[in-house]
Amino acid sequence: MELAEKLSLSTWRSDDSPLVLSDIFSPNISVAIWQRQASSVISCYFENAFQSLGMGMRSVFSMKSLEQELNNTLPEYEGKKDAIEDIYLLSDMLTCLFDCDDVGLRLVPLKSAMCPTFHIDNIPVRLVTTYLGSGTQWLPLEALQDQPPKQQKQGFAKTNSGAYYKQSHIQQMNPFDVGLLKGKAWDKQAKMAAVHRSCQLQKNDKRVLLTLDPM
Repeated sequence: MELAEKLSLSTWRSDDSPLVLSDIFSPNISVAIWQRQASSVISCYFENAFQSLGMGMRSVFSMKSLEQELNNTLPEYEGKKDAIEDIYLLSDMLTCLFDCDDVGLRLVPLKSAMCPTFHIDNIPVRLVTTYLGSGTQWLPLEALQDQPPKQQKQGFAKTNSGAYYKQSHIQQMNPFDVGLLKGKAWDKQAKMAAVHRSCQLQKNDKRVLLTLDPM
C-alpha cells in the first residue's frame, strides 16, 4: 500500500471523553487516548514524593485490595489521597472494560527513558499515563513503511520491528492523558500492535509513569 493511501486511514482515536477508550476494541484501532485535564495536586504529590518512591511499585493487585496496598506503599505527602483515587479510578475502568478482577500495576519514577526505542509489547493491551514529566510517544501505523523511498533514506529511522518512520510522524501523549495501546498478543490482531517508546529525558528531568495491564 502506498504511503499516501495508508495515511488516508486512521489507526488511532483521541477524545476528551473516556468513552473513547472503548474504541480499542475496533479491529482497525491500535491506540485510543482519553485526553483529560492534568491535576496539579497529583503532579505536585509525585514531584514531592519522587525520591521516596524508590524503585516504585510493580505487582499484580486485586481491585478489592488495591486501595489499601497503595495506601500502605505510597509515601506520605500532600495529595496522596488524590493520587490513590486516580490510580484506583483508572484500574476500575480497565477491569470493567476488559471484564477482569486484577491489574498488573507498574508505577515507576524515572530519570532516563525506560524503553528509548520504538517497539511493540508482547501483551494483549496496556493502559499508560504519565503523572509527572512528558508523556509516552507513539507512531500511527498508517505512517510506517516497510522500506523508505530510495531518494529519502536519510530522513527515515527504523523501529525495533523493522518498520521505517520519519521524525515528523512521532505523536506524543500529554501528561495525564490515558492511552490504551494494543500489544502483539491481542487476539488475532498482531499487525495492529502499537509502536511506542518512552520519551527522551534531559539531565535533571523527572518522570512518573503508570502502566496497567488487565489480568
